Amino acid sequence: MADLFIRPYDQQRRSPARFIVTALVVLAAAIALVGFWIWLDNRSGRQPDSELVYNVPPAEPVSAVPQTNPASKPVSSSSSAAAPAGPDTRQLFARAQSLAASGSLEQSRKLLDQVIRTTTDVNLKNNALRVLGRVNMQLFLSPVPSPEKKSYIIQPGDSLDRIARQNKTTIDLIRKMNDIEGTLIYPGRRLLLPAEPFVIHVRKSTCTLDLMMQGKLIKRYIVGLGVGGKTPVGNFKTVVHQMNPDWTPPGGGIIPFGDPKNVLGTRWMSIQDAAHPEVQGFGIHGTPQRESIGAETSNGCVRMLNEEVEELYMLIPRGTDVVISE
Repeated sequence: MADLFIRPYDQQRRSPARFIVTALVVLAAAIALVGFWIWLDNRSGRQPDSELVYNVPPAEPVSAVPQTNPASKPVSSSSSAAAPAGPDTRQLFARAQSLAASGSLEQSRKLLDQVIRTTTDVNLKNNALRVLGRVNMQLFLSPVPSPEKKSYIIQPGDSLDRIARQNKTTIDLIRKMNDIEGTLIYPGRRLLLPAEPFVIHVRKSTCTLDLMMQGKLIKRYIVGLGVGGKTPVGNFKTVVHQMNPDWTPPGGGIIPFGDPKNVLGTRWMSIQDAAHPEVQGFGIHGTPQRESIGAETSNGCVRMLNEEVEELYMLIPRGTDVVISE
């Protein structure tokens, strides 16, 4: 029995099948690794989807004008869809805004006129009209000469009231244009005055009031008009100009200025048609109700924002022509 040898358990002979299984596992792992490297190499030839770059046109300059398709068909101002603005007109408008901001008002005005005349985009045109109104008022109220102004030499015996009446303007406007404090003036001084009287044109279809001079638009205001077309059509003149007016409603009585029920705002300018004296009680006045502007909201009068009617009140004297059309 001494020569009997027993092999320890961990040194027992392993079955050949175990070697075959191990070899297959190693081979499968190698195949998977090669496949992974091939897939990774193919994918490295393109960008991940999240990093793909598309040909997107550059953003337009900020100009409050929506991006539209240049090939679209132009539409009228009454359409709810705006016609496209070409890149040239958009660039002109952006340039005009930049010039206005830098103080180059005359150059800005020329570009704005060009945009308004050539664009078929309703939104762009309205934006240009708004900027043009501001530029024109800055120019007109400044001491800088312009085609809308004329020179006048103060004569002995002149007063601001006399000069204003002779030139169909207002004292406040003369003072504003010439940077005059108070009412004291001296003979020999040169003044700038409006070259011609202003004319007002109200269009009911667009709820707009255009301030005109020499047939040229100076500024456009958005206004409220009479409910159901109550605002009369015709050729009128302003008659009574009143600051901080009391209101006499159609039912009678007087509602003082400052009363919340007073609808006249801070200024009142009555209008009258000499050919139709029966048309009474209408005028141009202010309102604090900003939401009432741009629609038929009044009893027939032309309603403006208080700050805008105050500006108009300064610009136009009694007897100013007011044309109201459909």
